[in-house]
Formats: sequence, C-alpha cells, structure tokens
Amino acid sequence: MGAQEKEEDAAPSREKKQQKTSKEVYFSVLPDRYEPLIEEVEEEAPEERRRRKEEKKRKKKQRYKKYRKNVGKALRFSWRCLMAGLQSMAAAYSTPASAVSTVMTEVHRYNNSKA
Repeated sequence: MGAQEKEEDAAPSREKKQQKTSKEVYFSVLPDRYEPLIEEVEEEAPEERRRRKEEKKRKKKQRYKKYRKNVGKALRFSWRCLMAGLQSMAAAYSTPASAVSTVMTEVHRYNNSKA
C-alpha cells in the first residue's frame, strides 16, 4: 500500500512541472528626455587627491599620538608600582627577623588606634 501511495503523490508533481504558465510582464514607456540615474565617476584633480591624503595622514598621526601618550602613562604607572613592590620586598629581606615582628606589631597597633 505504501508504494502505491508514493506513486500517486509523485504523479501530480510531475504534471505541475510539465504545465506551462504565462507570466505577467509590465512595460512602461520612457520619456523622450530620459536620463539614467547612474552617477558618473568624476575624476579627482591631483590637488584634491593630495589634500585628501594629507588629511588622512594627519588624522592617523593624531590618533597614534594619543595612543602613544596613553601607553606611556600606563607604562610609567606600572614601572612605579613595580619599583615600589621591589623596594618593599628588599626592605623586608634586609631587616632582621626580630625587627620585623616589632615593626609589624607597632604598625598593627597604630592602625587599630586610628580606627
């Protein structure tokens, strides 16, 4: 039964493919003075091209200047933090163990009294 149903379903689709239909085509009459809407590419004068290139270079230069400034600030800040960390680490290693416990307790007391 299943095979017969498949053949019957396929038969109408074959008929549809073979049937020819007409399409509607619309014509319009163009006016005598018809001008196409396509814009023509205008040739640039060498001066305009040079001026445009210089403007582009100037903008690029300003952008890079700003980036350099920001990167310089970030590097300087990072360098300061690194130096502060190294100095504190060097101070911790250079002090004797007995002095560290004394300094730490005094610092801790000072923070508590401040609060």
